[in-house]
Amino acid sequence: MELTFNGYKIRSYKADDVKSLSKNANDPDISKYLDDRFPYPYTIQDAEIWIKFVQEQDTNLLFAIANNDEVIGGISATPYSNVQRFTAEIGFWLGKEFWNKGITTEAVKTFCNFLFTKYNFNKLTAKVFEGNEASKKVLIKCGFIQEGNHPESIFKNGKFISHYSYGLLKKDFKYDR
Repeated sequence: MELTFNGYKIRSYKADDVKSLSKNANDPDISKYLDDRFPYPYTIQDAEIWIKFVQEQDTNLLFAIANNDEVIGGISATPYSNVQRFTAEIGFWLGKEFWNKGITTEAVKTFCNFLFTKYNFNKLTAKVFEGNEASKKVLIKCGFIQEGNHPESIFKNGKFISHYSYGLLKKDFKYDR
């Protein structure tokens, strides 16, 4: 799978992405806003394990954000099940060198369009940790609305912090490309 936007792409991970994945993921300012399964430090071995895991999945929605030279981030969707089977939670990160360039916003818009059209989801959700103002802004620019505040629901780096839930309905999504 490969989706393109503004000179970047969302694509499947490749075995030779190990070095750039490790380089761009290895930052405490990235991992502090992600689940504990995203380690810091992010080593070559962590990148090898991740890429092997992704490649072994029969079906997955775990992709790299890349430029022509390297993996610069990641984006994913986790479908819910049962009565929520038309809903998925998205997540994303981007290497610090690429922040504040509009890349994440365009990646999320492109990915949402893919999920709404190819998988026919009716709703997408996202979870944002307290303090992650950049991700809140990205989601709002993409049409998500804040649906909840969950006080002290996350235990990260030795303390309890809140998280905020965001949602986007298919009928409210606008893709201007």
